[in-house]
Amino acid sequence: MRDGMNDGTGNRVVIKVGTSSLITRGEVDPVKLDTLCATVSKGIEAGLAPVLVTSGAIALGRTRHSTLTQDTTEAAQTAAALGQGVLYAALHARFAAYGLETGQIMLTPHDLVAPEHGGGVRGTLDLMRSLGMVPIVNENDALGVRNNDVLAALLSGFIEARLLLLLTNVAGLYDGNPLLGDDAVRIAEVTGPISEVEAVAGGSTGDGGTGGMLVKLSACWIATHAGVRTVVADAMDSTALVAAFRGDEVAGTVFPPRTSHCAAPDLGRLWRAFRNPPSGSVICDAAGQQAIESGRALLGGNVGAIRGSFDSGDVVDIVGTDSRVIARGSVRLGSAEAGAGGRSASALFDDCDYVRIFGG
Repeated sequence: MRDGMNDGTGNRVVIKVGTSSLITRGEVDPVKLDTLCATVSKGIEAGLAPVLVTSGAIALGRTRHSTLTQDTTEAAQTAAALGQGVLYAALHARFAAYGLETGQIMLTPHDLVAPEHGGGVRGTLDLMRSLGMVPIVNENDALGVRNNDVLAALLSGFIEARLLLLLTNVAGLYDGNPLLGDDAVRIAEVTGPISEVEAVAGGSTGDGGTGGMLVKLSACWIATHAGVRTVVADAMDSTALVAAFRGDEVAGTVFPPRTSHCAAPDLGRLWRAFRNPPSGSVICDAAGQQAIESGRALLGGNVGAIRGSFDSGDVVDIVGTDSRVIARGSVRLGSAEAGAGGRSASALFDDCDYVRIFGG
């Protein structure tokens, strides 16, 4: 084991690797795993303090019993419970061959956004890194399947990481789907409006797991609004971590930190606003737009139209009078109730449940 890993706040990085970048035909792929270990090892040799977030437990578990291939919540959660041990055992053994000790931490987003939980998580991570261990974090999918991209983004903000590296089977964001043979062009850096970027990503692909490029973008918005530079890169490029951290050219897509109009938005607010791609949108009148720009609740009486179908608690865009997306958040009323003309004095969005978006 390499003892006493350097752990200054300026060298913390979070690496998330997707299912298809670890798993092939329902088994841990030794070549892919070895590349991941080489990526992490090179980062440590360069003085970085990495935390690894891995997907793949559900894909591993589904191959163990035919019942677990069913498209049900129970099957996915049971597959996760079965596959998690298999995945971690493979990771632990291969990292040991690189002289690196690992420790496993199972988390949910609530552990990172609830103040009463955060202290214990932070202390554990700090001690693990001070002992030279590589923390391997996984979403606790046995209790509820969500997404490891979003968990990694929250974690990067939680530990104030310098970099979030999302490793996938596609080297970044493209303006088409390169896996389907499209004549797609990779986007080197994303600085444009969120809604426009998501429109491009709708025709691309993700990591083959529970996510996709749109979900990866949700993670990018969380991390970059938390001030963390984010890079999506090819998992088979073992030089990507060090290059991305140093700001060198990397075969991937860079997402610079975004300036938020919200005063230091906390991780809970970011999670509620960006945990999923939006299910629909609400269009404000002038008074509603002023309320959002002032950081106040958006009342039903200040919504002129509803687009899409959504339920209470879904992520929804807030659109201003000039048709630009001005905020995104967790809506309190479903589309049927919000668009019924009633509840005019009820808040569709509380002031703590949306994040203002620069540039639409």
